[in-house]
Amino acid sequence: MVDLNNLDKQCPKCSGLGRMENPAWIKFWTKDWFRALDTEALYTDSKNKELRQPSEPMFFICKECHGKGKVLTDEGKRLIGFIRFWINPNY
Repeated sequence: MVDLNNLDKQCPKCSGLGRMENPAWIKFWTKDWFRALDTEALYTDSKNKELRQPSEPMFFICKECHGKGKVLTDEGKRLIGFIRFWINPNY
């Protein structure tokens, strides 16, 4: 019998979140406030001009797990290979 708990594990790269934080946004997360597009007018003085909101996304989808948060173990990869072999008639 196949134990389904042994077929996948938590992604080591994103810790199971399926996404990774964009480093360009770190300076906004370390403050006590977070700027959004509608509050941009409040921060137009000269000392906050360097704190422009990045045009990049806040998070990137993890390339290791493709956003699922889990990756296959060796046993899971073997099972998927077995299934692909028997499902595909042209394999």
